[in-house]
Amino acid sequence: MSAQSRQLAAIMFTDIVGYTALIGKDEQKAFNLLRINREIHKLLIKQFHGTWIKELGDGVLVSFNTVTDAVFCAATIHQTCNNVEGLKLRIGNHLGEVIFDHNDVFGDGVNIASRLQAVASPGNTWVSEAVYKNLANKKEITSEFIKEEILKNVSDPVKVYEISVNRSKLSAHMEVNL
Repeated sequence: MSAQSRQLAAIMFTDIVGYTALIGKDEQKAFNLLRINREIHKLLIKQFHGTWIKELGDGVLVSFNTVTDAVFCAATIHQTCNNVEGLKLRIGNHLGEVIFDHNDVFGDGVNIASRLQAVASPGNTWVSEAVYKNLANKKEITSEFIKEEILKNVSDPVKVYEISVNRSKLSAHMEVNL
């Protein structure tokens, strides 16, 4: 039996805003933010039924079975990070077919989520049209069309949306106290 499988997945990629500059100025503070970020992610990813794939520097790659879980997780991560001085993230989400191979994931789904994260405005979650279409009937989630973007090494332009979740819909038990 092969450890490789092809699946449809909601991929989330997160990155700490300004981390590279911070590590050049204050390594101790940067490593402390990285540790806190890791703790927040691990707890919330588990609560929202996600799978931690890997950490790439100050970025985190995660998969979910549903875009709703991915978006609610992203919103809760942002909300929690707001309580930590200097910890602001960019998050990108995409729904697509990916290849899981052992403990890693590959494919356009990963590339698009990563590129969306890179162009997202600080403190926000940007998603592809595939994610947007799956959220259209969720009253607690709103979206705003940002632009059609040509993403690096992605063959077709991607329609990009910024997602907002009604914070009152995020359960108090989903918040993290650090």
